[in-house]
Amino acid sequence: MTNHHPLPIDPAIEQLDLSSLHSAPQVQCFDWAETALEYRRFLSLKKCYPNQLLMPSGAAWQLWQAHILDTRRYRSDCERMFGRFIDHFPYLGCDSDAGRRERDLAEQLYQGFYARHFPAPSGALVLND
Repeated sequence: MTNHHPLPIDPAIEQLDLSSLHSAPQVQCFDWAETALEYRRFLSLKKCYPNQLLMPSGAAWQLWQAHILDTRRYRSDCERMFGRFIDHFPYLGCDSDAGRRERDLAEQLYQGFYARHFPAPSGALVLND
């Protein structure tokens, strides 16, 4: 049995309006409520561990991509939630063995922190792509 240390979702993250992203092509095939919850949890982990490179997976990663594409809104949301812009490097792991190791580490960190702070995701969402 995993010993969870619950991580409350920050009010600024909880209040994030994701409704306009619901119809984004990247997320249309997912259960919307579960996807939004996973993304909020990812953002919570980013806030809790600001100096860690974390790579979400599955639906959370795809919703992050959709959010980033609305650059003005994403910038504003980052400033409100984190007090700074959260960069993203979509090609992490694509260019070299060292990059792949870095991506693997970022995915492992995300999975470890997720398991520590949140209950297991539903069967519809998988932590590994």
